[in-house]
Amino acid sequence: MIIYCATDINVVIPFEHLNGISLENLNLHRANLEDADLTGSSFKNSNLRGAILFNAKMNGCNLESANLIVADLRNTDLSNAVLKNSTSISTLFENANFEGANIEGANFRNANLKGANFEYVLGIENAIFEKAVFDTKTKWPEYFNVKNSRDEQK
Repeated sequence: MIIYCATDINVVIPFEHLNGISLENLNLHRANLEDADLTGSSFKNSNLRGAILFNAKMNGCNLESANLIVADLRNTDLSNAVLKNSTSISTLFENANFEGANIEGANFRNANLKGANFEYVLGIENAIFEKAVFDTKTKWPEYFNVKNSRDEQK
């Protein structure tokens, strides 16, 4: 299977599907994975900078230490995903579902979090939300005050 990237450096993988597989340590810069079923796959330490993951199924994915800078993850299901120490600067997470995800150490600086669901996540106290954009539809854990979190990180 070939993962097509807008950089013209496509990635050939030895799988017929994208769910439940290891895609670790890969350069998937500007990969087009829109509407893809990536359920349970691992992208640990992979470069997904500028990737199109719009409307993807990424529940249970391992995105630990992944580069998600300026990626498009709008409407993406990230429930039970691991985003520990991932970098998501200026990433689009509008209407993404993080329910049950581990976001400890994740960097959401300047990310679009409008309508995103962080209600039942792990490690939110150690995530970075500096200058992140959110709205009244964004769901946070009851005990977490994102406004205080942002003030402390300036």
